[in-house]
Amino acid sequence: QRGRPHFLRPSKFDSMAEGKAKQARQEAASGRAAKDFLEADPPDAITLGALSQLDVRKLGLASVPSSLGLCRRLVKLDLGDNPLLKVPDLVAELPCLEILFASGVDMKEVPLAVHKCEKLHMVGFRNNQIASLNGACFPQNLAWLIAAGNQIREMPNISRLQHIRKLMLSHNRLTCAGLAPVAEIPALEMLRVAGNCLEAFPKALLRHPRLAWVAVGGNPFAEAALEKRLHGAPPLVDFKEVSVGEKLGSGAGATVYRGSWRGRVVAVKLWDQETFSDGSAKGEWSINLVASAPGHRSIIGVLGAFSEPRMGMILELLENAVAAAGPPTPASVTRDSPPSDGRKLDSVGALKVAEGVALAGAYLHSRGLTHADIYLHNTLIITEPVPRGGPLVSVRDVRLSDFGGATAVSDDEDGRALQRLELRSFGWLLQDLLDLCMAAPAPEEADAVALLQDVRARCAQEDVERLPKFADLAVELSTFLHGHGSGVAPVGAL
Repeated sequence: QRGRPHFLRPSKFDSMAEGKAKQARQEAASGRAAKDFLEADPPDAITLGALSQLDVRKLGLASVPSSLGLCRRLVKLDLGDNPLLKVPDLVAELPCLEILFASGVDMKEVPLAVHKCEKLHMVGFRNNQIASLNGACFPQNLAWLIAAGNQIREMPNISRLQHIRKLMLSHNRLTCAGLAPVAEIPALEMLRVAGNCLEAFPKALLRHPRLAWVAVGGNPFAEAALEKRLHGAPPLVDFKEVSVGEKLGSGAGATVYRGSWRGRVVAVKLWDQETFSDGSAKGEWSINLVASAPGHRSIIGVLGAFSEPRMGMILELLENAVAAAGPPTPASVTRDSPPSDGRKLDSVGALKVAEGVALAGAYLHSRGLTHADIYLHNTLIITEPVPRGGPLVSVRDVRLSDFGGATAVSDDEDGRALQRLELRSFGWLLQDLLDLCMAAPAPEEADAVALLQDVRARCAQEDVERLPKFADLAVELSTFLHGHGSGVAPVGAL
């Protein structure tokens, strides 16, 4: 080091950074490196004992080495897309395990070893061959269970899992009778059962005291309602009129591109896969088609739809729009995470977001639809900085987006009950909005904050019959906004 200029010599901060990087490598391992750790002979007990995350997806593992049992501090384990045929009994030897993924491993049943992982709170067993989802095979404190894309027909002992808040069961073979026992899970907030064999939605679930997000598209009863709604849908457009440009982003089952259509710059959405956790490409495409006529200013405008060469839509392009919050994390389960940029809203901005989502919800309900995924992370906003406001921004536009879990409902009481349940998700959105407001609002904002708190409380009613309607809330929020001299223009009108 003596002959090197001082500015090229490693400082104590460089050494600290290198130490932290080494520690990070030891705490999380994935891919080939993770496989090498497990298959080393003799195993490196120190390295394995320090791991908190291990990802061995898609590595062709037919079995898991016994060295997995040395990972005593492992918190997250992903075994997905390996020909394992089952989850190894070794998981019972991992006392700190909280998150376990074993999707696409061709297992036919859940092993009892999973039950012994007492700290597990999130499990993902998508795309396997499970026919019976036995609640006795899971630890009682489980909060998030993903079992979409299996062959599930029955769920014995599922009510034993009293703390489940998020239950993902789309694309299985559940009937109304097979699903009904989940109504006995008191903590349940989100239920995904799209693409099953439900001839109706269980009555007990329609009366559930906490259920807020419900996706049921692709079931026989929902398909019948959707067919009726599609009768008034606008005609399809010719894809030859569309020019597709750069990729803007991708999500569950679809990719969005910048494009042009009839002289207008647009967004072009093309579906890449037929099914996803909330529903199906055909279902989302159809719901957007129904919602497009006549459309509403508080939802993303659908300008046209086409079915050839594959299903897609022409959407208005919102420049500079961002999600109002981040999606839920394994820790938050059903609650959104704060925006990554740390932005905050004043009460007017929060009210404008609430008004826009309420107007969008009212419009969708008037069209015989439910959104099923009302969240701030599915709400696009266009913001402007506030002079000397620090993280504070003002809101210029609001749009509810992402219809992946949306469904059509019948005109009877069951359909109206499904729509009423959705008001609880709006209540959680309002809670997240309140959390985004500045910690010490100005005195003149007290009434606005009080209104948001009051509406939020009304949307938390355990009695479904007492939940408010989106149309009434939209009027109430709009009246407050424009009756208090805020100078804010309405987001839209019913």
